Amino acid sequence: MEIVRSVEDLPELSGSVATIGSFDGIHRGHQALIRACNNASKDLDLPSVLITFDPHPQQLLRGSLERPIRLLSGIDERAYLVSKYAPVDMMLVLDFNRGFSGMSADEFAQEVLEDGLAVKHMVVGYDHRFGHQREGDAVWLKDRGLKKGYEVTVVGPVNNEDVPVSSTLIRDHIESDRLDLANAMLGHAYTLFGKVVKGKQRGQTLSFPTANIEPNLVNKLVPNRGVYLTRVSTDQFASFGMCNIGIRPTFKDGEETTIEANLFHVPEGEENLYGKKVTLEFLQKLRDEKKFSSVDDLIEQLENDKKTCIAIIENYRDV
Repeated sequence: MEIVRSVEDLPELSGSVATIGSFDGIHRGHQALIRACNNASKDLDLPSVLITFDPHPQQLLRGSLERPIRLLSGIDERAYLVSKYAPVDMMLVLDFNRGFSGMSADEFAQEVLEDGLAVKHMVVGYDHRFGHQREGDAVWLKDRGLKKGYEVTVVGPVNNEDVPVSSTLIRDHIESDRLDLANAMLGHAYTLFGKVVKGKQRGQTLSFPTANIEPNLVNKLVPNRGVYLTRVSTDQFASFGMCNIGIRPTFKDGEETTIEANLFHVPEGEENLYGKKVTLEFLQKLRDEKKFSSVDDLIEQLENDKKTCIAIIENYRDV
């Protein structure tokens, strides 16, 4: 998949099939859009293009008194999820700045879709809006497509248990400790990109060494405190494990939240993970974080947590 960072950097195209959106999380609704885009691109023998934005439009457009948006995926995570679950030929990442946010729907369609991508077919979600003050929608784009000579397909909502899938609802599920519902709507495990950094190395003394993972994205939505079955991947290997998110209350280390993953199978020679880039997938929550009366009680619980993880890992090998 080719990633292009501006309209000016686009290769010369004789035509394309494109879909557009914030695509935060690459959930099942997004995947339906991309499948429709790919189907049309095969029918027309044209490249498929996913148009998205960086930063997320809500980071710029939210009022100063509103709570900052917590993202399901930064642009690197988005590209990874697209390539893994819904591949396209090209991903066009547009810089969503003040000037761009003031562009009218007509200007956007002309400069990006028609002049830049030479679109022959557009695929949009039923609720997608674009342009200054969100003046462009699916009906508007269909009308323009008729005038300009390209077709527009509108994809309706994708439901999970009769509820339309959306990035907003997935964020709500994660913040409300409903990881299972969030993952069901995503159609994959909730994913975090990060780097392994130095921690207090307390896990070594407990015989449960951990990788202390710092998210790449400052405003990444991190699941609630607790213990999770996870999968950690580097460029060299992947391993199931268990991950604790929390403040280590048994040790009174302070109020700083850490993400610490204990990996079950680390190949020989790969034990030193400091500075490594990792992908962390949250598969299932096991329990809330808890303060233990002694270190021995904590170790016993960690051993039980690992047994629980091993017992359910088979459910996730193909996820």
